[in-house]
Amino acid sequence: MQLEVADIFWRLPACKSSMERKMPASMTKISLTAMLSVCGLSAALAGDSSLEYDRVASTDIKWGPIASMPAGTQTTVLHGNPGKPGLYTVRLKIPAHSKMPVHSHPDERVRVIISGTYYSALGDKVDDAKLLSFPPGTFSHVPPKVWQFAETRDEEVIFEITGIGPTGIDYLNPADDPRMHR
Repeated sequence: MQLEVADIFWRLPACKSSMERKMPASMTKISLTAMLSVCGLSAALAGDSSLEYDRVASTDIKWGPIASMPAGTQTTVLHGNPGKPGLYTVRLKIPAHSKMPVHSHPDERVRVIISGTYYSALGDKVDDAKLLSFPPGTFSHVPPKVWQFAETRDEEVIFEITGIGPTGIDYLNPADDPRMHR
């Protein structure tokens, strides 16, 4: 939760004249300390000229292949470096009729479907009856180190993943790893 200076004043007791009510000295010190801390943090952030938007327009996206996914899958990095510690966001474009065998990722992540309908389930065995549909606009949280499988059907699917790297992909059955066949 972001705390703003206005929030601090909102939480302070109403100020009356000094003759009607005095704020206890301890409350005054706590309030003043909180206010100065927030003001100091705001000033420090405002003075940091390195803070800029990390902006990627859809026309700027440069797609590239990703060897760890089914043939034809493409990816682009929108923010950060998925191979290093820290926040990252990638976008994936998965062709129609693709299957992702049972796999897991080392990191916790969130996923938002942009276009197409993605089908995915948790489990260590592919079971089509467990597949859930994730239509465009669907947000999902994927815990770390959880076995899962997925597929696309009659349309290409594009989605974004945001997580804390480093990330990767491990296949339950090493023979399912597309990197072994390229």
